Amino acid sequence: MPDPALDFPGSWDEIAAARAAALRVTLDLAATRHPLTCRKLAEAGLTRADIATPADLARLPITTKAELMARPEDALLDLDGAAVPEEQRVTWDTMHTTGSSSGRPTPFVSTTSDFWDILILQRRMLEIRGVTQDDRIANLFPLTRHPHGAFIRVLHAAAALHIPVVSALPGNPGPGFAVGQELDGVVHTLARTRPTILWGVPSYMRRVVARAGELGVALPDLRLVFVTGEGLSEEGRGDLLARLAAIGAPDARVSISYGMTEIQGGLVECAAGHGLHNPHPEAIAIDVVDPVTHAPLPDGEEGLILLSHMRRRGTLLLRYAVGDLGVRSTAPCPHCGRVTERILGTPRRADDLTKIRGMLVNPVLALAAVEGVAAVRDFRFEISRSGALGMDEFVLLVVAEPGVEALLAKRVKDAIGVTPRVVLAERIEGESWKAKRWVDQRA
Repeated sequence: MPDPALDFPGSWDEIAAARAAALRVTLDLAATRHPLTCRKLAEAGLTRADIATPADLARLPITTKAELMARPEDALLDLDGAAVPEEQRVTWDTMHTTGSSSGRPTPFVSTTSDFWDILILQRRMLEIRGVTQDDRIANLFPLTRHPHGAFIRVLHAAAALHIPVVSALPGNPGPGFAVGQELDGVVHTLARTRPTILWGVPSYMRRVVARAGELGVALPDLRLVFVTGEGLSEEGRGDLLARLAAIGAPDARVSISYGMTEIQGGLVECAAGHGLHNPHPEAIAIDVVDPVTHAPLPDGEEGLILLSHMRRRGTLLLRYAVGDLGVRSTAPCPHCGRVTERILGTPRRADDLTKIRGMLVNPVLALAAVEGVAAVRDFRFEISRSGALGMDEFVLLVVAEPGVEALLAKRVKDAIGVTPRVVLAERIEGESWKAKRWVDQRA
């Protein structure tokens, strides 16, 4: 018989009660055993007694990504000698962000009890997206040098719902890695295993589906495509849907996840246009605050997105700024009816806007202009300074057949007002499992 803990909460009263009970215990530990919380309390002139409810967290200063990257050890609860169950003290795994100010990925530690919560979160992510026990997942994330949640959590999600998964193992993280596959091998693995779900980053997903079409490989069982790790515009979603139709999956849906290392999962869609749902609101709180004052904002106003862990025992973050701006809703989802925080629309980086040749531009609009062109297999914008006067050089590297250069230059100019120099390339090199679509080298 299923555990009631797997059931999605039915009301905000239920969520609020669960958060309050969990946070009370967490703060009792953090006030003396968590250097980051101790520092934040001191900065605000507060004591443990001043934070009684989740709403009181608004009195704490926010924690920035830069603070976490500089001193990740301060965000780790020290439970040595604490009177807590063993599963709260045992380190289960350590995942990493994709980079840090020191050049080293930032560790994110989970205890055994944290991992149990991750399994609930991952299971609910699948359920929100409409996965059933008849589905089969193809994991298209690469294995990386530093353990990263993208690859391993797909396996855990499948385990939590008791369904099969095949890992295609694309790419090669190092010379000692012998079991990876090139693109054609990945496509043949999909043809052999006939998955109903593909899960990976949008840029690589696009390459896989395009190559399947070139090889004449049909994947008619596909009904869901999960993408995360990079932004995907609605133009990009439409392009991917068209490519899926061309390989025999005209009814497949593309489901976007707002992935965060700091929750070891993501906020996900139940259907396009209905927001990114927090899958585990009892354990994770999502707030939106004024970017300058950090005061809480009401639903419907764009602000800085914060997350707070209610019951973590490894890396613990309270009022943590993920670095994006978004609009929150706490109303029941009009499509699936679930009660939880939802981020409406596509979150954008808080520092997204940049100047090119004196024009203030939004990179998201430039990316969308290229993602909507079916002839493009891969691309990257690069900005640099050139010449004695340090003029901005704006280049669009693109993997495509000759003849699309003028079209792409016009689409980008129409979107942001600046014309790139379009350069054809055989491939776009990268050092991360995430594609870097916008590279500003001027700094």
